[in-house]
Amino acid sequence: MQIEFENLYDEQFISSYGKNFIVINEKKYFNKVILLNSVIDDCKDLKDLLNERFFEKIINQFHDNEYNFILFGTGKKTKKLPLKTYEFIVKNNIPFEVMNNIAAYKTYNILLSQGKKILAFLDLET
Repeated sequence: MQIEFENLYDEQFISSYGKNFIVINEKKYFNKVILLNSVIDDCKDLKDLLNERFFEKIINQFHDNEYNFILFGTGKKTKKLPLKTYEFIVKNNIPFEVMNNIAAYKTYNILLSQGKKILAFLDLET
């Protein structure tokens, strides 16, 4: 499915999506991805994007000023975050949202158009 935005363009916009993939800057990404500014990490061998240890490892790689919002796209259905991941986010007062993927794609594009620095964890199951 194609996503249309009038008068909006950014190389990091999710321009379209389908079953288990998204397209950013004319390149397809499959299964699971992490997006931060111009960095796109296609986590090919990762089984669980919401794994607590994996999340903490990723968070510790970045400085607080590199992102100001965390977005979780959890697949076809909205899933709960692991308790330790949730506690870490709340303890560090980081704004975040958890939603199904289609909502996450649209939210990501809107936040990006507003100049937000988004750290997005997307499980591309649709």
